[in-house]
Amino acid sequence: MQWFRMDLHLHTPGSSDYQDSDVSYLDILRRAEMRALDIIAFTDHNTVAGLTPHTGAPARCPGIEVSAWKAHIVLLGDSLPVERRRYNSSFQALLELLRTSDSTYGALSVASLPEYEENHWTHLDSLVSAGLDGFEVVNAAPQANEFSRARRDSVIALARRTNRFVVGVSDNHGWGATSMVWNLVRAPDWHASGARLCDTILSRLREGFPAVRVVERHRLVAESAWPLWLTPIGVIWETWRGMGWGLAASWLGWIWATWSLRRRLL
Repeated sequence: MQWFRMDLHLHTPGSSDYQDSDVSYLDILRRAEMRALDIIAFTDHNTVAGLTPHTGAPARCPGIEVSAWKAHIVLLGDSLPVERRRYNSSFQALLELLRTSDSTYGALSVASLPEYEENHWTHLDSLVSAGLDGFEVVNAAPQANEFSRARRDSVIALARRTNRFVVGVSDNHGWGATSMVWNLVRAPDWHASGARLCDTILSRLREGFPAVRVVERHRLVAESAWPLWLTPIGVIWETWRGMGWGLAASWLGWIWATWSLRRRLL
């Protein structure tokens, strides 16, 4: 049984709010390899233009992030363009996107953070009933980091009850290459089946809640018991606590070496 690591929501300079316009397509793929990812999905805002074919590692699945009515919906599947104006005029237009994403675009739909929490928290059931396939429960973008554990757990309970999958994503816009979250998906005997890896993974996601195991890096969160004024110390402590012995020893070694070199130079 083989596990695959994936990030199904990240961006390229094709998104207007990408932070590093000088980065190349290959640079982003190399960063994904550094993060030990087997599968990625480039989900630029409302466009699939500019994405060149890629057959190496990591496997790249087609995707797009649609700016619908007060919501960002990630579509995973076919790489057809999407008419965003058709879906951003009203709540009913948003529901229409969820109802038709599979038949019209051959894609799975995922509600992105923080939009669904901020704008649709009281009617998540309606999104599910319309055909939403999954929820982001961890999003590493700065604006999504205030999603509380209590709210995350309630979304996970809803997804479990309605058999929707959940994922954690980097939502990377060029800020860096460090991972905060990973998704593990099993794809047994996918080589023998003759199917493409992306097709196999998307088929697994269609199975719903049991398909994905989300692994989140230990970190300081908004509802932590640390008082606000101790946040810098809290971040250092929580980071230290989440390290293994080998990484902690490496940190201490580099700190000691830097201090020793600086003392000699002075």
